[in-house]
This record gives sequence, C-alpha cells and structure tokens, in this order.
Amino acid sequence: MGYRVQGLLRNVYYSLGPGFREQTYQRAVIRALQKQAIPFETEKTIDIIYDGEVIDQYRLDLVVEGKIILELKAVDELHPRHEAQLLSYLKASGLRLGLLVNFGTNKIQIRRKVM
Repeated sequence: MGYRVQGLLRNVYYSLGPGFREQTYQRAVIRALQKQAIPFETEKTIDIIYDGEVIDQYRLDLVVEGKIILELKAVDELHPRHEAQLLSYLKASGLRLGLLVNFGTNKIQIRRKVM
C-alpha cells in the first residue's frame, strides 16, 4: 500500500506543482484517496503520554488505512526537525510507517520512515 500511496502523492504534485499552501495539498490528497476508495482519517488526534499520563495531544495530517502516517509539508526544504516530528508521531501512535511529503520544491520529496 505504501507504494500505491506514493504514486498518488506524485500524481497530486504533478497536477498542482509547487507553490500552494499545505492545506491545499492536503485537500487534493484527500480527494485522490477518496477517488481510489482508499480508507483514511484526517486530523487524527494522538495522545502524548509521559509517566503514565496524557500530557499533550497532536493531530496527524492523514492516516491511511490505519497504518501509514502522511505528514504533509509545503516548505522550501525539509529540515531534520520535520523527520524528528514524524518519528515522534510514529512512536506516540504505535504505527510503524510514515511518509514525510514536501510539495514545496521543484521536485516532490517523499521520505519514508519505519519504526
């Protein structure tokens, strides 16, 4: 499924190109997932637990088939903190696969992270 989702992400990028807001790409990805009948959740909330208690909550951009976190960006370049953010989301959610996607450059960037 991961490779199918990557193809879908590339199609969104090739259709829109760079220059839009992150939310625009998220809406396009949602539409593409719907057209392919791929189940997903948007803005899924995960709890951050420390010392047995919930200390914070984060919202994930998209979770595909309950297995893959999609963290979408529209920035000039990915920074190591973006990768650290995705790894933290994977750890906190218990999911194993995440795709960090940057639509903001002249070529789509997709970084695959596995826990």
